[in-house]
Amino acid sequence: MTEAGHVEHEVRKALDEDETTAGLDLSVKYVNGVVFLDGAVATAELRAAAAGVAGKVESVAFVRNRLQIKPDHHTTRELFREGEGR
Repeated sequence: MTEAGHVEHEVRKALDEDETTAGLDLSVKYVNGVVFLDGAVATAELRAAAAGVAGKVESVAFVRNRLQIKPDHHTTRELFREGEGR
């Protein structure tokens, strides 16, 4: 696995293991110390939380947070909890 692939895997793992960001469907890309987060989240708090979690991963020097805030957006976890994801 390349360094980029390893860091992307570690960021996704960290996001999935964090109680606040688990279930978010985000795109993660790593290039030369920078993680790019793309996708949509429901709140500014989730946007900030995802960047914070990604920034704590080893080898990440900077997080380029390109997440869009869409109030009607639900996480995968929320859909399953509501019974819509079955």
